[in-house]
Formats: sequence, C-alpha cells, structure tokens
Amino acid sequence: MVIDVSGLEKSESREVVFDETVNIPKNYVDNSSIPVKITGTIEKDGDGKFCFTGNVEAWLVLKCDLCLKPFDYKLSTTMNEIFCTNEDEQKDIWLFSDNKIELEPAVVSSILLSFPMRAVCSDDCKGFCHVCGKNLNEGLCSCNVSNNNPLFEELKTLFDDKEV
Repeated sequence: MVIDVSGLEKSESREVVFDETVNIPKNYVDNSSIPVKITGTIEKDGDGKFCFTGNVEAWLVLKCDLCLKPFDYKLSTTMNEIFCTNEDEQKDIWLFSDNKIELEPAVVSSILLSFPMRAVCSDDCKGFCHVCGKNLNEGLCSCNVSNNNPLFEELKTLFDDKEV
C-alpha cells in the first residue's frame, strides 16, 4: 500500500484505491491477515505535508465476548492522516521518505482504534451459564440459578415502607 507522491503539486489531490490484505496482531482477531478496501484522496498542502482522507472497510473474524464463538464482522471507519518527511513537534503525523507514503501502518492503526468495545455475535446472544459453563444459545441448562444475590436481599426491603 504505497502511494507515490512525486509530482503532486501544492493543493493538488489524487484518488487512491487499494484492495489488499493487512496483518493485524493475532491477539485481536482470529485471522491475522485480513482483507481491506481503502478509498480516499491524498492532498499536498502548502507546508510540504500530505493529508490522506478516506474510508477503510475490513472483514474480520472476531470471537464473541459472551459465547466465544467466532463470527464475521465488517468494520467500516474513516481515516484522516497527515504524512510529513521531517519530524514535527506534533505526534499525530506519520513520517515517510523518498516520495513514497507507506499507508499500511496508518490503516492498521485505524482498524485497531475502530474495534468494537464489546464484540457480540448477535444482539440476542445469551452467553454461558455462570455455574456450569454451558452455552445458553444452544439451550437451557439444568442449573437452579436465580438472578437474586443473597447479599442484597436486605436491600429489597428498603422500599417496602411506603413512606419513603
């Protein structure tokens, strides 16, 4: 995913489209090599910096946080990244050299920052029984589990008195 910016004049932009695979650290996804589609524009500003603005679509296989089953997940996010040839005081600028911008590290960073906080295979996933460990999506278990915690039984009587 290399963008050649030689010949790009000030305030000129160029369309960029990539359909490739990137490697994500294995502790984030089941499949470390994932297909991505990147579309956007690269533009040169007056200070010799290049701004990439675009969209990223990635197809991931995640594990459900409730039942641990793998499921397909389509991630869509936007990217607004600045690239520069010399180190700048700002820490949110990507460095490049030889008029070639390597976009893959910025794409991987954008994908990792866009991961869902809670990956769930479906809205009605029931997860595991906390007593026997059976996947409750496959059927009910025979555990006698009530949702009442005995430590909070006394709190239930707090509002029995109607005066409050």
